[in-house]
Amino acid sequence: MTCANNVPISTIGWSSANANLICVADCLTDGGYSTAPIDILTDCTSVSSSLKMMTSERSKNVTLSADAHFYLAYRGSAWVPLNDPAKTALDWSIVTYIDLRKRPDGFINTSPIAKVVSPQYVILNQTTQINILVSDANVGDDVRCRWSKYTIGYRRRKRSDEERHENHYYTAQKYIKEPDNKEIMDLRKKRQTCSSGCLKGEKCNSVRCDGTMCTTLTCESTCCDYPTTTTTSTSTDSTTSTETPGTPKSTSSFPIRQAIDECGDICYPNSVPNGTTLTNCTITFTGLKAGVWYGIAIQVEDFIDNTSTTPMSSVPVQFLIYVQPQPACSNRPIIFPLNRCLEVQVGISISFNLSAMNLCNSSVVKLADIIVSSGITGMTRGNLTNLSTNSSVSYVKFTWTPQINQVGSQQLCTIAFTTENLQSDQYCIIFTVKNSSDICVTTTTSTSTTTSTKTTSTSSTASTTTTITSTTTSTTTTSTSTTTTSTTTTTTSTTTTTTSTTTTTTSTTTTTR
Repeated sequence: MTCANNVPISTIGWSSANANLICVADCLTDGGYSTAPIDILTDCTSVSSSLKMMTSERSKNVTLSADAHFYLAYRGSAWVPLNDPAKTALDWSIVTYIDLRKRPDGFINTSPIAKVVSPQYVILNQTTQINILVSDANVGDDVRCRWSKYTIGYRRRKRSDEERHENHYYTAQKYIKEPDNKEIMDLRKKRQTCSSGCLKGEKCNSVRCDGTMCTTLTCESTCCDYPTTTTTSTSTDSTTSTETPGTPKSTSSFPIRQAIDECGDICYPNSVPNGTTLTNCTITFTGLKAGVWYGIAIQVEDFIDNTSTTPMSSVPVQFLIYVQPQPACSNRPIIFPLNRCLEVQVGISISFNLSAMNLCNSSVVKLADIIVSSGITGMTRGNLTNLSTNSSVSYVKFTWTPQINQVGSQQLCTIAFTTENLQSDQYCIIFTVKNSSDICVTTTTSTSTTTSTKTTSTSSTASTTTTITSTTTSTTTTSTSTTTTSTTTTTTSTTTTTTSTTTTTTSTTTTTR
């Protein structure tokens, strides 16, 4: 198995498996799509020989007229044997709803994106929750998941504007004319006979139904005819299924509004074990028998808010679940987060290693591979390589040169598998592609502040005045001394410290990685 473009026709055994995405309902408002339909060919983004798994995708731009809204489908018949007991050659029908009419808020809608890897491996008798990762570019939209379903078509009641004959009759000498030119609602009964095959309600195992398109317990259509499609076989190797055109459920009795088959032969609840539920885009599943494959069909839809009941678009998600016996080690591997700058420049190649750790004894269980569940166009990956210093850790090298049409966000999602098909949580990386060299700019700002305080010191000496009076008295002489006053001058000393200006220094360091 090699990674190549134009999958599946580039894959051994699938050289004639190309087909177109066809309009199946509301085709009168397909905006011109049916005049130039697109094919199903995709380009490989990841391949794992050890897991016998290939991932491929391709984006195509289609120009449609304004207000186009219609349903597109990819139909075929090459599911692996599914369910218990196993059924072979079951049909698939994958349908998406496109609506380019303006939303209630005046914008054209962007459909949600869903991510899930196929197959999902679950352990016997263990309840497993499978999360479908969803996102929507329109902020505020309410994204919901539901089981895909088959919606029957219908005939509109016939509106006829017939011209009536005027009927005049005599009443009290006045002619009364009945109203004419009325709009009449006529009911048309469905056809009750078949040119071949069996009628609605007949058991599928009856003689009349044998060999017809009656595939359930009883004929559910008005007429279960014999199939008219031609099966085309292609040579293939022993590991490849053969794809044949699917046999869609009959819509011949509903020429006005075609049936919409979103799930083919894997419609809920007949396609899964009892007790399987879907809540908030999380499937709760318990496998009751080992070695059984199941098909899951989900529609992811976006609504203008959480009160709306009208989806603005519908995106299909279909994948396989395999029930396996209890493994020797039930510890799931982990993927180490990427420790590098996630901004990249157009035209500049980058490479990085993504590592995973095996949490089981490596002598019992090993890492099988790290697969890409959602890739980036142009990004290539190498083989799984064991880390020389730790036998529990392995890595895959990725290389990529971003292109000008990839400016913006690009997401890579990966999952690690062990040799017992235990898988890690899905790990996603979002790169930002820029058309400039200012990538991975890191700015560090440091601020230092120095402040001095003004201090004033004052000392005072208080003046003291002393008066001395000396008087001497004798019997014969009186001596009087003059009073002397001594005054001390008050001195005030002030010391001022000059205030320094507060200075803030900012240092910016720019690092390009």
